[in-house]
Amino acid sequence: MIYHLSLKAVSFGTGLLHLLVGAIGFFYPSFFGKFLKDFSRNDWLGRVMMGIAVLWTVILLATIDLGEYTPQRIWFVLFAFIFGALVILAIEDFIAVRALALLLLLGADVILDGVFLSNRSWRILLVLLAYGWIVMGMFFVSMPYLARDKIAWVCTSDKKIKMTALFPMILGLVLFILGLVDS
Repeated sequence: MIYHLSLKAVSFGTGLLHLLVGAIGFFYPSFFGKFLKDFSRNDWLGRVMMGIAVLWTVILLATIDLGEYTPQRIWFVLFAFIFGALVILAIEDFIAVRALALLLLLGADVILDGVFLSNRSWRILLVLLAYGWIVMGMFFVSMPYLARDKIAWVCTSDKKIKMTALFPMILGLVLFILGLVDS
């Protein structure tokens, strides 16, 4: 285990995150739609998010057990830091989408670490969510224009934004409640 989080904490945190994002999209669809339309080309936010993803990766590489590659740890950390800095400085196209994709991949690790060895039957919700984040992260890091196209389709009307925001809001509410009541 890398993060040492309980299933309850992961469910509570993930549920709260989805509930907040879904509620903002549902109750403020115009604001949320404008933010989403601008998100894929937002260089400043993308660089900040990519910096967080790079820092998270460097911290992971510096602290986790690398097994037989432990003697080369410094090279992995150095490579991740230099490569991450180059990505932040050089990549301009869809850096926000790519950064979100990396954060989804790293976040899925947190979720899967929290459900590891849990015997609760509802943990499958979090496992499915984590693998959904992984698939979405892989698509968006390799083909970020897909995110732009999906966002453009969703943002054509407030009704579509509300209907799309309903799923994470309901999922977040379910996970939030499960995180609160699970003993």
